[in-house]
Amino acid sequence: MKSITYRYKLKAKSNILENRANPELVLAEISGSFKNKVDGKVQYKKFQYSLEVTVLPKYFGKIREKRGVWSFVYDPEIVKKSEKFNKLFRNKMSDFESNIEITAAHFRNQEPTAEEVKNYLHFISGRQNRKPQETFAILPFLKNHIEHLESLIGTGRKDEVKQTTINSFRNLIPIIKRYEEAKSILTFENLSEKLYREFWEISIKIKIGEIKIDSYKNKDQKTFAPNTLKAYQTYLLQLCKAAKKKEIKIALDIADPNLINSANKNKSPKTEAFLKEIDILKIIDYVPTSKHLKIAKEYILIASQTGMRLQSMQEANGRTIQISNESKNAFFFIHTIQGKTGTECYTPLFTTALKIIKDNESMFPDFTNITLANLNINIRNILKAIKIDNSNLFSTHNLRSSFVSNLSLLGLSETVISYVTHPSKKSNTSSVHIYDRRDMLDKAQMFTDEVNRINKTKFSKLYRFD
Repeated sequence: MKSITYRYKLKAKSNILENRANPELVLAEISGSFKNKVDGKVQYKKFQYSLEVTVLPKYFGKIREKRGVWSFVYDPEIVKKSEKFNKLFRNKMSDFESNIEITAAHFRNQEPTAEEVKNYLHFISGRQNRKPQETFAILPFLKNHIEHLESLIGTGRKDEVKQTTINSFRNLIPIIKRYEEAKSILTFENLSEKLYREFWEISIKIKIGEIKIDSYKNKDQKTFAPNTLKAYQTYLLQLCKAAKKKEIKIALDIADPNLINSANKNKSPKTEAFLKEIDILKIIDYVPTSKHLKIAKEYILIASQTGMRLQSMQEANGRTIQISNESKNAFFFIHTIQGKTGTECYTPLFTTALKIIKDNESMFPDFTNITLANLNINIRNILKAIKIDNSNLFSTHNLRSSFVSNLSLLGLSETVISYVTHPSKKSNTSSVHIYDRRDMLDKAQMFTDEVNRINKTKFSKLYRFD
């Protein structure tokens, strides 16, 4: 028998290259002058052998033309360069090539048929009684899903998501990497409830330093906050739902509500922390020493004067300010969309926030190019620099509570404050925003009138409109 030769190829899911953005099954096309008699004539035949692993085409090879067809052709350099995405594929290749050597030795001095060689490969690999099964590694799918979501930004499609949602998916990457470094590659097919719970247990042990890995050193050795863990679990299950839509088999019952931990609703020093008006006035005088600190300073001042969440602040990027002069108390406002609830409102602009926006050519500043983690770090650095007590407790969320707390201290009722922080939900009966603009303007007007009334007797240097 001549030497067994083989080449790797992908089982393409589409003839259009642009559509081949999902993992595809790796095959080995094997030949070796295998004899096959047909009607008494000897013919030679090749056969395909599944490696039972999938990879993204871009991590498999180069785009080349062969017999008039453009496709991804196996390239060992690309596979090596993309090793961190191809660990399972490389292991499968190693096993296959070892089995090929064993098979070649077994059939030495024989002239087997292709079917005999294929059956022997199935025998030594333990596959003889089962069908090839595709495996989808979670990490490559996650990265590809993130790329897909990023490609939808600005398209206006129904499945378009905000950058903060994409960042939430991106936060899963280091957690999965750490688990795989400590244990093994995660695949959707193997993600049973037992493995799912083990994944979080191992991730927590890595976080607190109980399990050591080379790539991660947690200095404070604290576990995940309950709300943070809940968010991670939520987005991992959303990823599983996206995989299921691609008809990828998942052992996990993703509809089980018990797979997500309960949020921590108990009050804590971290959730109760807020910036008092005197603290915010110090921030106005703070001189940033870098571009990122300047962004953080502007974020603190605007968020603490509007009560906007990060997602709303990012959504408002580039919007221009408007003025309402329909009553004796004219005021500037910005049209905002509450990212968490999807509702709209007109948010009146206090003097300090208004000045920042006016200095930016009357457009809302851009907070889209900074991650939540880095923004929180820079916020704490500023608060530490101006000597705010417990500066390490603060994050973007505390700025929204600062807005509510300071207005409450001035004497505004919860109802009036809610005109800005919790406007009525928009109607779900229309494909366009039909939330009553008149109602939004009336609520903004009532809010400003109440602030102006209180300032006549309880003067605020910060929460005022002149």
